[in-house]
Amino acid sequence: MKKVHLIGICGTAMAALASMLQDTGWAVSGSDAAAYPPMSELLRARGIKVQNGYAAARIGADLDLVVVGNVAARSNVEAVRAAELSLECRSLPETLWEEFLKVKASRLVVAGTHGKTTTAAMLAWGLRSCGARPSFMIGGELLNFSANYHLDSGGGFVLEGDEYNSSYFDRHAKFHHYRPTQLIVTGIEMDHVDLFSGIDEIVAEFRRLIKKMPENGLLVAAADCAVLRQILTEAPGRVLTYGWAETADYRLIDYSPEEVGGRFTVRTPAGKNWQLRVNAVGRHNAENALATAVMLESLGFQETEINHGLGTFKGVKRRQEIIGRAGETLYVSDFAHHPTAVRRTLKALKEHFAGYYLLAVFEPRTATSRRNLFQKELAGAFTAADEVLLAPVHGAAKLNPAERLDTESLALAIGRHNQCPARAYKEIDGIYAALKERAGRKELVVLMSTGAFGGLYSRLLQPGPEPDSG
Repeated sequence: MKKVHLIGICGTAMAALASMLQDTGWAVSGSDAAAYPPMSELLRARGIKVQNGYAAARIGADLDLVVVGNVAARSNVEAVRAAELSLECRSLPETLWEEFLKVKASRLVVAGTHGKTTTAAMLAWGLRSCGARPSFMIGGELLNFSANYHLDSGGGFVLEGDEYNSSYFDRHAKFHHYRPTQLIVTGIEMDHVDLFSGIDEIVAEFRRLIKKMPENGLLVAAADCAVLRQILTEAPGRVLTYGWAETADYRLIDYSPEEVGGRFTVRTPAGKNWQLRVNAVGRHNAENALATAVMLESLGFQETEINHGLGTFKGVKRRQEIIGRAGETLYVSDFAHHPTAVRRTLKALKEHFAGYYLLAVFEPRTATSRRNLFQKELAGAFTAADEVLLAPVHGAAKLNPAERLDTESLALAIGRHNQCPARAYKEIDGIYAALKERAGRKELVVLMSTGAFGGLYSRLLQPGPEPDSG
């Protein structure tokens, strides 16, 4: 039995990879700075021991492979020890290619600044619902499946493709290792400011990805993204566009929110009106669903099959997920952190839950949102909110004050821009107290964070049934 050790094993993708390697006969061990759920629970259930902290002694000469997550620095003691022993070290995406992807005839990758996880989840479920047997690995908790990965006998593998670097020794964007035969790109915007100095560097990564696609491949691309449209001609194979733009091959022409999800109409290249519905809230999810539908249709599936898959899609945890209630107060968890994602998420919720007072609670936590790159853009991202509470910048002490997001100024700008109350808090305890005091009112409280929000969820929320929408 071959032995593998994963450094940074509790990441969503790393835990999935560990499980996949175990499923295919590897003896798996792993370590992380701290074991944290939900992935630590998944690993524990599979009997994979997670060792807290890093120690050189864990890396033995008997290891056949060490997978180094991109959370590990060059100075990581386990990575250093692996190099001293001349062990084979790979990044996560390189391991995926070598162990799982290169034998697949079809590699369906979803990339783009926004909507990757949801669209990839829709595609995996759509293929399964249509009778295919895809494998998949996606960076979120998928409500249609028992895990965020699955290995199956079909010739296709669905992946969420990230433009972030693979590891400290593998500076290529992750998605280059996946070598897509079919690719969805949901749009390109500035992000990952800890890695990219400007939008041109990000575009260069996507250009390289698109240019390396096979001639018999398919690119499904967002027509509403001007930056993306400029590089579509470089695709060597077929290109289909989707979205609201008049030039889109598959053009969205209307959208109607429903009690659960929404219904929308699409004008196809043949001039036919295609009626679709998706069990996910918002016009942006109509776009994600349309990208999925275009890909499924291109693979030969019929409208009725595609509609069934989209209509039975349950979503992804922490993507507009109703997680609890207190009286008439509904609590929603969402991952939005980029101004575009914040704006679109709040607009969708305001439209769907029209009878509710919308209270947005935002924690700047990612490398991008913690910085002042989008200080002005964030002020306009909360337009749909009736009130905004801002948490302190996560890990603020580690940032240069000159580049750190100024939440006090942001609150003032939101108030001026939206003509609504906005307040910046110095401690999450203050937000907790404010939310507890007003619990029970007819409010939609949207908790926007990419992390644990300082324990706010566990302290505040009680699970409850999903309500009727407004």
